[in-house]
Amino acid sequence: MTMLWNHQDQAHQTDAPPGPSMRYLAMLASVLLLMLTGVVMVLSASTPASIGQDGDAFSVFGRHATYVTVGIFVLLFTVGRDYRSWRRIAPLLLAAAFLGLVLVLLFGRTTGGSRRWLDLGLFGLQPSEITKLALVVSLASFLDQRRYFLERIDRVTVPVAACLAVLCVLILQQPDLGTAAIIGSIALGMMWAAGVPFTHLALLSAPGLISGLLLAFAQPYRRGRILGFLSATQNSEGAGWQVNQSLLSLANGGFRGTGLSAGHAQWGWVPAAHTDFVFAVVGEQLGLVGALAVLILLGTIILTGFRTAQIAPDVFGSLLAAGISVWFLLQVFVNLGGVLRLLPITGITLPFISYGGTSLIVNAAAAGLLLNIARQSR
Repeated sequence: MTMLWNHQDQAHQTDAPPGPSMRYLAMLASVLLLMLTGVVMVLSASTPASIGQDGDAFSVFGRHATYVTVGIFVLLFTVGRDYRSWRRIAPLLLAAAFLGLVLVLLFGRTTGGSRRWLDLGLFGLQPSEITKLALVVSLASFLDQRRYFLERIDRVTVPVAACLAVLCVLILQQPDLGTAAIIGSIALGMMWAAGVPFTHLALLSAPGLISGLLLAFAQPYRRGRILGFLSATQNSEGAGWQVNQSLLSLANGGFRGTGLSAGHAQWGWVPAAHTDFVFAVVGEQLGLVGALAVLILLGTIILTGFRTAQIAPDVFGSLLAAGISVWFLLQVFVNLGGVLRLLPITGITLPFISYGGTSLIVNAAAAGLLLNIARQSR
């Protein structure tokens, strides 16, 4: 793997930077189409809830449209900025993420039993989402710097484990087990891509798995989610209500869907219809055709991201592309797993489609980084 990267470095030094490729254009088109789909689906899924909560049918949609607009500007900024410049600010990003996680525990707004947002007046900031981007950039830089010491557990695995422990403990205090698990999994994926020995990865992941299982059964609401996953049909009026309604909405959509705003999911039958369970609304209103189109667009971003990691101009770009691709893959897998009753519900959003402020903007920034690497790759 290192020999491949060295060959790529040499090619990057001798060849002129290539223009936009089909891979780059396919990824860019997929991101923009998903954002557009998200705007339409959030409008359709949130209208009844907006009327009930705010007396304004477009209150949630207006906020989401603002987030999408900001996200597009952030995407254009990161696409136009050389990805190598991000490694200079990697320590600052990680420090800012750590500070944000501390501040949210001290001064954060509590919603639904979780303290995850910093109220900044005009908008709320979710530090755990920023932590994902900070971790990917910082870990790519760190693994690049120590790529000749990957077999030294004291030089690579132990420092990464210490950093992850601090970040995950802070996130678990919110509490947010799903995000902590995704952050740990992103780090493992990047270390595997860098070539860290499997035995080191096993030593790093074993404590996380054991802690995750213990924490999953420690809180009543987490036990309820697991119960809803394991016995949804027997608890259709209790713990399995949300996921059962999600599956009914998907079945109701059929092949071509019920049409925009014509389904029943948005009328309170599926809780969190415009956030965590927006895919149920997509499947009901757009049918199997629309759901498959969304999956194809998401798959295009992820697959072209992994391909970009293989042919990136340098080691840092390769690890950065791999980390972002693993990040998107995990979020899609966990979100759809909850909607389709393949995994317990975690509260993880669907990238580029679910309603959200910080998550949508941070995903746009990460996509812009990935696009910049793809544009500079042969």
